[in-house]
Amino acid sequence: MCKKANICILMLIFLVVSLESVSAENDAVYKDTETGLMWQVEDNGDDLSWSAAKDYCEQLNSDGFTDWRMPTQDELATLYRLEAAETSEYYILQKIKISTCCQWASDTKGPQVASFDFEYGNKEWRHPMSTVETRVVAVRKMNL
Repeated sequence: MCKKANICILMLIFLVVSLESVSAENDAVYKDTETGLMWQVEDNGDDLSWSAAKDYCEQLNSDGFTDWRMPTQDELATLYRLEAAETSEYYILQKIKISTCCQWASDTKGPQVASFDFEYGNKEWRHPMSTVETRVVAVRKMNL
């Protein structure tokens, strides 16, 4: 019985790893092997409040995964690239397409919530109900 259970567990692990490898090759996600994060390659496309952005990420069912979340400021900062200015109006890794400068982050500080500005490379603090040039790009931890 123990051998059969171990084989089943190994097969399940193989299946999960295989599915993640296939989905990581999909154009809808960017797999960052340095950070162990998988990113949506586009933001949500419309301005929204911080709580709506959080809900969007938590309810996202994309590329076979349902464990998407809002990134932290530090995670967003790993996507910042000065050289991107040659091909985009924002300083972000070319594989990620954002439709406005500022992306919501999950960090909070008192009544304020975080965002990251890819036009100037700043970590910012805002009112959570703000919807001016704020969108979200979802992230999830990869199963390595």
